[in-house]
Amino acid sequence: MLAREICHRTLGIGADGLIIVKEDPLEMIIYNSDGSRAPMCGNGIRCFAKFCRDEGIRTENSFDVETLAGTMGIHIVKEEPFLVEVKMGKPDFRPESIGIETNEKNYLNKELELKVGRVIVSSCFMGTVHTVIWLEDLDRVDLKALGEEISNHPVFKEKTNVNMVQVIDRRTLRLMTYERGAGLTNACGTGACASVVIGSMEGRCGKEADIVLPYGALHISQKPDSEVVMTGPAEKVGHGYFREIEGRENL
Repeated sequence: MLAREICHRTLGIGADGLIIVKEDPLEMIIYNSDGSRAPMCGNGIRCFAKFCRDEGIRTENSFDVETLAGTMGIHIVKEEPFLVEVKMGKPDFRPESIGIETNEKNYLNKELELKVGRVIVSSCFMGTVHTVIWLEDLDRVDLKALGEEISNHPVFKEKTNVNMVQVIDRRTLRLMTYERGAGLTNACGTGACASVVIGSMEGRCGKEADIVLPYGALHISQKPDSEVVMTGPAEKVGHGYFREIEGRENL
């Protein structure tokens, strides 16, 4: 399919996902690099907002975007450098929203049996399914192997995105995310939101924190009504045309 071809690291452009803009009403349609449909993407919606501004699809500073995870409110904070604030909705802790079969009311502070032993994880739906695990030092762990094993654990019937988080201080977290449809990534906006939500519940950080990622940082805050707001940049890195080659999808 087109998403797999475009996102291919050597035969395509190379990306974690493909975003399609649909108008009237304005909607973000996103596919992961493996071709699966994603309900939402925090990084993607910032890029979506910049694309809509650059292409003249939206000229106002505030507008709504429809997604499979609901309506997201966009507010462009400034043009140069581009900075956008996104109302990401409220976290959902119901097991059925996470794809877990249990009689309990949530899946917080639960033990998982892995190859490395038992680990403690917490999950929620924050635009998409997210699981958070806290680590002392991200540099001393095989993040790809850990993320892949948790993502594919039998308890998660639809797999899960895995956020591996290190606490720097109560206002700063360091994050790496293994996405269920793309593998280990350098940034995840919805994962940053889930990490602050769960971190504040567990007393590891406040309800407002900066999330340090390999190529920058996001600011996440959870309001008194539980609404989560993400503020971060988006930058255009190229413009071009993609030509499909017959048989490439089989390579």
